Parts: sequence; C-alpha cells; structure tokens
Amino acid sequence: MILDFGFWILDFRLRRPNQSAIRNPQSAIRNPQSPTAGFTLIEIMVALAILGMSAMVLLDAHYNALRLHADTRDQVLAQQFLEEAMGQAELQVAAGTLTGSGTFGKQYPDCSYSFVGQPSGAQQGIPLYEVVVSVKGLSADSDTDSSENGSMTVFVYNVGQ
Repeated sequence: MILDFGFWILDFRLRRPNQSAIRNPQSAIRNPQSPTAGFTLIEIMVALAILGMSAMVLLDAHYNALRLHADTRDQVLAQQFLEEAMGQAELQVAAGTLTGSGTFGKQYPDCSYSFVGQPSGAQQGIPLYEVVVSVKGLSADSDTDSSENGSMTVFVYNVGQ
C-alpha cells in the first residue's frame, strides 16, 4: 500500500517505514537553515581539484594543437618558398643564366634563394642541366642565424639551345 501526502510517500509494500519519519515528516527532509546544510569543505576541494585537472588537460591539448598548427604552417611556407625558387631557377636556366639569386618580396625580407646550374650531359642533342636551389632565412627562431634551411636539386632541359 502506498500513501501519498504531497511531499513524502510511504511505501508499505517493500519495507516497514521509519517510525520517526512518520511522526515527524520534517526529519526526513534536510533543513536548509541547519548548520549542516550545504557542501563540506572536503567536497568543495575535491570538486575544485577535479575541475583544475580537467582544465589543465584541456589547456595542454589546446597548447599542443596551437604548436602543431604553427609547425605545420612553417613547413608549408618553407615548401612553397622552395617550389617558387625552383620555378624561378628553371626559368633562368632556360633563359641561359646558370647562377642567380632573389628574394621573396617585402613581406619576407629575411628570406632569399639562390641557385647554381651545371651542365649534366645531353639527351638526343638537348642539353641537360643539374640545378641546385637553396632557400635561406626560413627559421622562425631568433636564436638561429639565417643559414640554409632547404635545398632541392632539379634537372632541367634547355630546349632553346
């Protein structure tokens, strides 16, 4: 048998109810004005510790993602500079200039490239040149000097000669 008195329910089917709760229904409900109301200091400290550890894990993951993004951006930029320098070197070798250098514009004043081409033989009467392209100044660290950051060797046919 279940008796419903609004804010508390007595269930006589499963177990015998607490007699003090039947006589004084307020004893079954926590009194918000009592000195034991609220959370204990230990409960608050445990909750803050869990929150702090969660925040540290999230901040570490965020920092690692930002660092990975910056590294990837630098690698892509270096690859683009190397490909652009290779294209310029191919054009210069095709025009008959075997050595040269250049920059990547005002946006990247510390970055430059140079190339050196050497005859490497001929295929069916068409001269073949080995061109070594070097890109300098790509390091993002201010501690390092502008040493060579990337180089690529390409073989170019000079059809015009």
